[in-house]
Amino acid sequence: MKNYSLSNHLHSDPDSIQPNHSDPNILNCMMDFQKLAQYQIKLAQIMRNYHQFHNCLILCDRAMFSMAKAVYVHRNQIILSSINLSITDVFRLIHTDAEPSLDMVLFMGTVHYLISAEDNAHNKPMKLEEVDRLLFRTDHILICLSRRIVADPAERYQSIFKENQSMK
Repeated sequence: MKNYSLSNHLHSDPDSIQPNHSDPNILNCMMDFQKLAQYQIKLAQIMRNYHQFHNCLILCDRAMFSMAKAVYVHRNQIILSSINLSITDVFRLIHTDAEPSLDMVLFMGTVHYLISAEDNAHNKPMKLEEVDRLLFRTDHILICLSRRIVADPAERYQSIFKENQSMK
């Protein structure tokens, strides 16, 4: 699958500037991507419970990229028919001067590499503890990104872990 970079569409404005969501279509699109991330992480948790670890890995990747697309729509206030983000695009979206997030981008890039690796990385067995760390870290990233784009805590991404609810 070919990824076209959106870097010429990305703005350098920091996420701390909350755009006015005067266009309800922009807000709906952003919230739809966030809901998609929520559904994907819940499904990843179900896959973990059924020991479908590779599927869990794929769904964590998709959830993080869905939330990155929500950040893209939020930041640029545009809706594209198709949003394909490269890891460079994700870095530009997520990394800000106020909150340097290199660790988030590296984690997202690593997960994305693992699911797209040609060497059949999915054939290598994963341990339950590793999958739990994957889910926890993905959940934390989704919480952080949701905070950047949604002011109302009731409208933000809801953690799949009870203990993360207090982090909001």
